[in-house]
Amino acid sequence: MKKYSFFIFLMFLLNSCATILNGKTTSVKISADKTSKIIFKKDTISINRQKTTIWPIRSTKPLKITVLKDSLQQDFSFNKKISATTLLNIYNYGIGLIPDIITKKAFRYSNNLHFITDTLTNKIVLSNKKITFVPQKKLFIYTSPLKPFDFFSIPMATLGLEYFVKNNISLSAEYGALLPNIKLNRHNISYLEEKAFNYRLEAKWYNAINLTKNVHLNEYLGFEVRNINSQYNDYITYYENDNISERSIITDDFATKKRVTVINLKYGLLLPIGNKFYFDFYTGLGLRIKRFDHINLEYDKAIHRFYDDSLPGFDVRDFKNYNRKNLLNFSLGCKFGINF
Repeated sequence: MKKYSFFIFLMFLLNSCATILNGKTTSVKISADKTSKIIFKKDTISINRQKTTIWPIRSTKPLKITVLKDSLQQDFSFNKKISATTLLNIYNYGIGLIPDIITKKAFRYSNNLHFITDTLTNKIVLSNKKITFVPQKKLFIYTSPLKPFDFFSIPMATLGLEYFVKNNISLSAEYGALLPNIKLNRHNISYLEEKAFNYRLEAKWYNAINLTKNVHLNEYLGFEVRNINSQYNDYITYYENDNISERSIITDDFATKKRVTVINLKYGLLLPIGNKFYFDFYTGLGLRIKRFDHINLEYDKAIHRFYDDSLPGFDVRDFKNYNRKNLLNFSLGCKFGINF
């Protein structure tokens, strides 16, 4: 019986993501609007506008600290939160939650705490108001590191500039071109030279929101207009509606000039790497407008029906929808840059 119990416990342990990935302690970064002190576990620690890290043990109990500022003193208690790594237990149907909770590694505390003095009440309070900003005349140069491997669209090399016309307000322009020796699609006959490029114009407003609850992190709302132009050779196979058989398959070689306009509202954040480099992670939702100019395409949806012998394992980039022109657009990506 003991062997079975040990085996069951070991199975739970090996399937518990937080227990495997999380340490015994978790990090909490603390800062203040001016030089202050905190008391944590009977230790007195100096804090200021720069972040100071403490390492409380993961627990179901609240995190308790005392903040001392000038003649003021305030006690704070912060309840536990669920660690993001526990969400990985979805693959084992939640079984891994049991040891995660038993070992307390399913829990964490707020990652960032910033304290200020409320002048109206003369009390120390927790604040989520941004203290960071990007100054006017700042220049960023960036590229999209995943774009050369974009098999869902067109692999491109990109380069962009972002300039801050005011504090926290920037305008950016980006250009991208098709990588050499990349074919945009399958084709038997070449009517056009295959090429593609894109350009992006974007306006950003930084630090107007604080979804991360981190006063030191630069977050932004953006409005983006992107244009992707390409031309490529392709072919499609289809039947005539009144003669559906393998012997009646028609192969239609053609070329296409395609323009895609993307209009997005975006949210993003900058993660600094040292003092000069950064990653810009973003997501957006908007509209994708497609325009096609087909050359020598004889397919007519009124009298023809598609035939595709490559299903179910077709190449994503080989699939072209020649009928639907306007789509909802979802963006998710990152940029890597340097600031000057």
